[in-house]
Amino acid sequence: MQWLYLYFPNLQLDSLLHQQAYNQACVLVDKNEVVQTNSEARQLGIKIGTGLGQAALLSAQLKVIAYEPKQEQRLLAQLAQRLYQTSATLYLDPPQGLLLQTSDMLRLYEGLAPYWQQLQQPLMERGLHYHYASAHSPLAAQVLARAGNDRLLTHQGEATGLLHQLPIHSAGLNYKLCLQLERLGLNTLGQAQALPRSALGQRLGQTLVTYLQQLEDSSAPSRPRYQPPEHFRQRLELLYEIEHSTALRFPLKRLLSDLEAFLAPRQLQAAGLILGLEYLEHTSERVYIGCSDGEYRAESWLGLSMLRLEQLQLQAPIIAISLKTKGQMPWAPLSAQLFEPLGGKLTAGQLISRLQNKLGDHAVQQVYLRDDHRPERSFYQGAPQSSYQAHQATTYLRPSLLFTLPQALNHKPDQQWCILSGPERIQSGWWDNVSICRDYFIARNPTGQVCWLFRTPREEWFLHGYFS
Repeated sequence: MQWLYLYFPNLQLDSLLHQQAYNQACVLVDKNEVVQTNSEARQLGIKIGTGLGQAALLSAQLKVIAYEPKQEQRLLAQLAQRLYQTSATLYLDPPQGLLLQTSDMLRLYEGLAPYWQQLQQPLMERGLHYHYASAHSPLAAQVLARAGNDRLLTHQGEATGLLHQLPIHSAGLNYKLCLQLERLGLNTLGQAQALPRSALGQRLGQTLVTYLQQLEDSSAPSRPRYQPPEHFRQRLELLYEIEHSTALRFPLKRLLSDLEAFLAPRQLQAAGLILGLEYLEHTSERVYIGCSDGEYRAESWLGLSMLRLEQLQLQAPIIAISLKTKGQMPWAPLSAQLFEPLGGKLTAGQLISRLQNKLGDHAVQQVYLRDDHRPERSFYQGAPQSSYQAHQATTYLRPSLLFTLPQALNHKPDQQWCILSGPERIQSGWWDNVSICRDYFIARNPTGQVCWLFRTPREEWFLHGYFS
């Protein structure tokens, strides 16, 4: 079995800096100690473990950001969700590692090189710095990757040779155990592996013996492997405070790109998105972005999102955004679209979605049928819905123009009227105290108009609509 380990030493900082160009020294600090640095900070001599005071002396323009372990774990899970499209079996190794089983994938991609090329694409899109290594066991791949090996190995002998040459302080052992090994003259991992395990266990404890055994064990980790969520949900922290809604275009584009990568392989689309805006010292706000026909493409969602955000007045500077789907549904291309010319035309659903997000949900109305035999109650007006199934109460012929209130004729149709069809008895509504009993006719009046008439039990005649 073959394994590949990806190590992201600057995961949180890289994710923040990728949002926009930042050419000054920037560090993440935890407990007044630098834990992540960008290239500009490293050029000034700021390293991992440097104190905050010393780092501030080395750079007067140093940007300091607090390290958040939970945020880095969320970023790791988001990255795993993206890589899951390429590699089916992977394990989270928080806070900065991913372990991938490559044996099955190599048969699918016909080799290690094509597989690795596919894996690199989402990493480059996010601007992540990483180290990697492949080996015969999960722990061997982890140790070599964290040591900065950056090599894809296909034979166990190659990985074993690199492990033997690895300095003992780069083997991933705790500091105290490394000191004990160096005092015994064991400066490389190979020297420790060459000694009898029983003697090592008696002298240095069972931890070292277990570690050496795991270096050779190719079986899968005991923890459960990663399973992607059923619904898309992501959060993105911003490097700068954003005061204008139009400036959200770039970070939102990144989230929508991940949304498309999540929906497209599953042949799903979303009827709407909920965009969460987290303000500085203010209550968070949620903005609904709808699509009448449903959509999965990032480009289409970005256009709808910007139409909605143009109308939004921000309550305070934004420090983070989140995105989740509402109403995921199966998607399949219509066969008729194969021969239809594109021509840049909008479908009815696309037009409705743009108008809704531009003018507001209540500014766009649509007529729907209701399952009721009473003509004036057989339809209603409301906001367009993405997956509404209309119910038609009858299959009989109905006029295209229906009056809100029937108009009294004040006389019985005489010989100048031509009855074309009828009567059609409609007697309904007894259950809600709005009952009717009418006999409907289709007739042509003396001027040639085709009318829809009805007669009540009292022999009163009313005009209810016209046929076009």
